[in-house]
Amino acid sequence: MLFGKILENPDLSACVKIPAQTIHQSKMISKIKFVLTIIILMVLIWHSSAVVFAQTQPTTNQLPPIEPYISISPDSFNTLEEILYVEGRSDPNAIVTVLLEQQGKQPVKFTVKADSSGEWVVAEKTYLSAGNWEVRARQQVGALFSGWSNPRVIQSAVNGIDIFGFKIRYVVIAVVVFIFLAILGSVFFYFRRKIQNLQRGLIEKQIKETEERFHRGFEEIRKDLMDQLKDLALNAQTRALTPDEVEKRDHVLRELEQLERNLDHDIGDIGKKY
Repeated sequence: MLFGKILENPDLSACVKIPAQTIHQSKMISKIKFVLTIIILMVLIWHSSAVVFAQTQPTTNQLPPIEPYISISPDSFNTLEEILYVEGRSDPNAIVTVLLEQQGKQPVKFTVKADSSGEWVVAEKTYLSAGNWEVRARQQVGALFSGWSNPRVIQSAVNGIDIFGFKIRYVVIAVVVFIFLAILGSVFFYFRRKIQNLQRGLIEKQIKETEERFHRGFEEIRKDLMDQLKDLALNAQTRALTPDEVEKRDHVLRELEQLERNLDHDIGDIGKKY
């Protein structure tokens, strides 16, 4: 203590004679303390940097997480009517990738995050072509990835068709086709009935015109025959009819009767035919 005070106070050092060797040793000790302090500070800074670097870099010997577990997946899936539901477990808060694959088809992939208890769920409306699909899952914890889980098989059923990217169910197609056929049938029967009515009207008009022509022809023939009968009747009033005139009268009467029967028969046949 006294030596330190003497060094700090030049007046005292002037009054007190201090050996040169002692002063030299004191300065050496101060320099050594300063150097040691610098070394300790450098070691502390290096250690802190190493800790921070180690925390930001993955540990080379850290093991990857285990595969997640798929607990629920459908055995069969109606792709146009149902929602795909897959459920499972993984490490808490892990990023889970669910992959669906079918040979020759484009894979379908979903990414979800597990909750704090490690449960995760995929519930998506998606299209899977008909056939068997294999579903697997893997998880990501930090920068590490697990392997893929054992596959589970989902049998996809497609009850519809794909038209330019639009998925249409067979039920909808059947309803549309039924409505179209019903409309087409209604239009067909409407025009058929319309045509039948037109044909019936034309036929009735033709029958009427035919009857009128028959009646006109019959009246002319009947008039000729009646004129002949009148002549024979006048001759019978003045004299007796000759056998030829009697035969002619009877022939005219038979022809007149036969003509009336044939006319009625022909007109009836025309009506029945049409």
